[in-house]
Amino acid sequence: MSMSSRRSAIALSAASAATLMLGPKMSAAAEEKKEEAGEPLVAELTNVVLPLARDGALVNYLFVTLKIRMSDLNAAAFVREQHFLVRDGITRASSRSPIPIGKSPGTFDTAAVVRLVTSVVNGLKPGLRVVRVSLEQAAFMRR
Repeated sequence: MSMSSRRSAIALSAASAATLMLGPKMSAAAEEKKEEAGEPLVAELTNVVLPLARDGALVNYLFVTLKIRMSDLNAAAFVREQHFLVRDGITRASSRSPIPIGKSPGTFDTAAVVRLVTSVVNGLKPGLRVVRVSLEQAAFMRR
């Protein structure tokens, strides 16, 4: 074997070993980046304002972040792109029937918020289907 072919063989084997060793790490890094990018099926609406009522009288306002998990990628993309229509629909629906305030201080009917958001989003366009609605960073207006 000549000296140049020996060097080529050594370089090739070193490159193969490096590929085998770094291959799983590279794919793990790619997976981590995909997770960091966010859930593709979730549309997030920040700073949504909902009126809270007791016995039909306005009591307070709720400021909340809504995370809406949709059934497919097209539905999630539609909700993200048309977030202003979703906000408008939620605001109109909650103005017609405000969210009931809970019996203890600082509580509200979360099931009513979920029902309201689900019905508004599902009614925007045929084929949209909400899988889950979660409420985060809920805060009341200070008095």
